[in-house]
Amino acid sequence: MTLPRIHFIVTAELESTIEGSLLNGGVHPDIPRATVLPHGFRDDLRRRDGSLVSGVMVPAPVWLIEGARRVILVDTGVGDVDEVDAMHARHGTIRWIVERNEGQDLVAGLARHGVRPEDVELVVLSHLHFDHVGNNELFTRARFVVQRDELPLALAPPRFSLFYYPEYRHKMTAVLDRLDVIDGDVDIDPDVRLLKIGGHTPGCQATLVRTSQGLVCLASDTLYNYRNVELDWPVGSYWDLPGLLRGMVRMRHEADIIVPQHDWQFLVEHPGGTIGA
Repeated sequence: MTLPRIHFIVTAELESTIEGSLLNGGVHPDIPRATVLPHGFRDDLRRRDGSLVSGVMVPAPVWLIEGARRVILVDTGVGDVDEVDAMHARHGTIRWIVERNEGQDLVAGLARHGVRPEDVELVVLSHLHFDHVGNNELFTRARFVVQRDELPLALAPPRFSLFYYPEYRHKMTAVLDRLDVIDGDVDIDPDVRLLKIGGHTPGCQATLVRTSQGLVCLASDTLYNYRNVELDWPVGSYWDLPGLLRGMVRMRHEADIIVPQHDWQFLVEHPGGTIGA
């Protein structure tokens, strides 16, 4: 029996702080600082204003699931970098670094696996933050699946919401006629199951995929990096901390392999960027 494969396709890189990566900045008297720093952490990231800051440039990937009954994509990644910069500027985060190099074009990334945007039949939106919905318009033939609790924040974000921007609501209105709204866990394929986790956002969902290497959980932003897994330490960006902690426990129970969303260490753990034979 042939089982699905999961491909890691990067759409841009984003600056991430230690405070965003780990709750309370990973500070604890019994844990050496080097133990909590994510893969690639540096003290000399240069922002556009010329200032040097401590942090890490993390990948903003999408996940192509190949070999299921349908061609499935998890998230659509970062869209136009200039548009993202303009949103950050308007909302007070202008200093954040958002970059894309020539190798991080989504269409080209899909093509490396023989897939065109019009071949994608189902897009799972893990949640509706800007770096997960930026290329929705590319997938003109796909159905989109999202948890019900995500939609109010994306379509009418309150002023206090984090990473939901009113300027980006068009990313969802463009696909409303092809949107499947769910509430809870759903099987979308015999080998692919969506788990409503919450925590990071009200409707954040993980994707569970049966592969030749075991049951893989694409954790989305419930886990930013492998330090969250290794130290059992939650991310610093969350909507509901108790829910986030419950989600972390659930993923450990459900999966053989847990994949955080934003960590170049993925390529150390899975050289070649693919899980499954």
